[in-house]
Amino acid sequence: MDTFNAKLTQATALDTQEILGAIAVVVDREGEIFPDQTLDTSNRKLGTILYHGASGYQSLDSDAPPINHNSTFALGSAGKFITHIAALQCVEQGLITLDEPVYPNLHELESLSVLSRNSGPGAESQPFLHQPATNKITLRHLLSHSSGIDHEYNPTITEWRKWKGEEPQPDFHPTREPISSGSKPGSGVFATPLLFEPGEGWLYGVSIEWTQCLVGRLTNQPLATYVKKNIFNQLGMDSSTYSPQDDTELASRILKMVRRDGDRLLPVNYPLKELISSVPDLSALFIDLISSSSKLLRKEHIDLLFTPQFAPGSAARSYIHQDTENYAAPAGIPLTMKEAPVNHSLAALVVEEELPLSGMPKGTVTWNGMPNLIWAMHKEKGLAMIFATQVLPVDDEKTIDLAMAFFKEAWGTFV
Repeated sequence: MDTFNAKLTQATALDTQEILGAIAVVVDREGEIFPDQTLDTSNRKLGTILYHGASGYQSLDSDAPPINHNSTFALGSAGKFITHIAALQCVEQGLITLDEPVYPNLHELESLSVLSRNSGPGAESQPFLHQPATNKITLRHLLSHSSGIDHEYNPTITEWRKWKGEEPQPDFHPTREPISSGSKPGSGVFATPLLFEPGEGWLYGVSIEWTQCLVGRLTNQPLATYVKKNIFNQLGMDSSTYSPQDDTELASRILKMVRRDGDRLLPVNYPLKELISSVPDLSALFIDLISSSSKLLRKEHIDLLFTPQFAPGSAARSYIHQDTENYAAPAGIPLTMKEAPVNHSLAALVVEEELPLSGMPKGTVTWNGMPNLIWAMHKEKGLAMIFATQVLPVDDEKTIDLAMAFFKEAWGTFV
């Protein structure tokens, strides 16, 4: 990893400081995580550190301490798969199945219609068509982002609202409380139409918010409470929380968020109101998922985290191949590639052919978060990798170049 070490050191040097700080780690499923006397590993799933690189500083302050492997990070979308694990645990507890309609617990979704463009006769006066959904939304659809649900600010929905003479509606945030006995199916205020029949497309929209709500209603507790007890505590992930504003010690260790402004890095007043974690905690989680015996899920559900969900020739697979905006840069796919060789599991993106820029081999599952934090894991090869930093904007070119240098050399070195 000498080439990447040199790039990381140069990128975080004070005289250039292209990146404030970053940690890159490669682990496998056996051995011991971060055998440091200052870190309590007594309740951790153990695995081997094959590579650990850290360079840079905790903030832009002139007296800022150096980054260390106990720094905490805002995960953004890189932490969404943890909700997916919680949902699969609900399946194991018999609270729901993957393929039954979610409407008994997410009644707001039951009466949605499908919005489509009219390409036939009368399209000039009737540019959009609106019809009831034929397929029913299931947990499998939510976990694979094939539900058809998206934000109001989706361009198609915005255009449709404008054609109707309506203003975009405020995004609807479902409550996680159980449905009261007086609620009626379809009585919720959510009315944003679906953009395709459930199961017949792929859209990185708001399926995760409905999954979070579903877990809360099924378990009769806030998602954060459930995850802490059933995921974080199970693996000794003591540096992970959905409420960093309530934990001064964890908040003090967070790598400060910065944004690129030309050749400068500027501080960002980033609100600490979302999931944060540390690289040791994330390593413990990934090692559990790639190990032969997980503490979190049974084998059949672990396998679903790595198994492509969209069949060859399906509409959903066609959608995800063409919609590279959300994953091309952090996965290592050139923007010139017409058909991205990817699929989606019940956790994240699945690589179907080795990716040219990152070297991620077939079978890798990967995703990223807005602050340019990227993870990848491979069940058969027993490897997991994390590139962690806190730089905006998402897909920042210099940060992605550094991340690709890490993944490319790591996959080439340890596979």
